[in-house]
Amino acid sequence: MTMLFRSGFVLALSLLLAACATSRDPVAPPPPTRVNIASLPAAASAAARTNDPLERALFAAVNDYRAKIGAPPLARDSVLERAAAVHSADMALRNFFGHFNPDGQGPKERVLAVSSQFKGRIAENLSMVEGMKRRTTEQIAEIMLRGWINSPSHRKNLRNADYVRTGIGIARHGDAIYATQLYAGP
Repeated sequence: MTMLFRSGFVLALSLLLAACATSRDPVAPPPPTRVNIASLPAAASAAARTNDPLERALFAAVNDYRAKIGAPPLARDSVLERAAAVHSADMALRNFFGHFNPDGQGPKERVLAVSSQFKGRIAENLSMVEGMKRRTTEQIAEIMLRGWINSPSHRKNLRNADYVRTGIGIARHGDAIYATQLYAGP
C-alpha cells in the first residue's frame, strides 16, 4: 500500500511540475518579439520630407534654449534627421502618437533601419499640436519647445549635455503637426 501511495504521489507531482513548466505566469512579461531594424514603414518612408521651415525653426529654438542653460549646441545628423522625418510621417499617415509605431519599432530600431552602423545612445522627444493656422513658424516652434520644457522627461533630453547630435522631422495631417526630435550621444 505504501509503495502504491508513493508511486501515485510521484506521478501526481510529476504531472503538476510538467503543467507548471508549460504554463506562463500571467504576471510575467511576454517573451520578446523581433522588431524590424532592416527597414522603415514604406508609406512613411516615401512621404517623409526633410528641411521643413518648422524643422529649422525648432532646431534653432532648441539650440537657443541649450545655450541659455550652458549645454553645448546640437549638430544636425542626417541619419537622425531621416529617422525622425519618417517617424513623424508615420504618425501622421497611420494616425498614432507615440515613441513606438504599430509595428513595435522604437527610436533605436528606426535609427538602425537608416544606418545599421549607427553607434551611440538615442533619446527622442515628440510633439503634436493642432490649431496653429494663425501662428508663425517661429511661434509653433516655441510652443513645441515649451511643451518639452514643461515635461520632466522631455526637458531631461533637451538639457543633457551628453547629447551632441540631433535630427528633427516634421509632418502634417489636416490640422495636426507632428514633430520628432532624436538625440544621440556616446
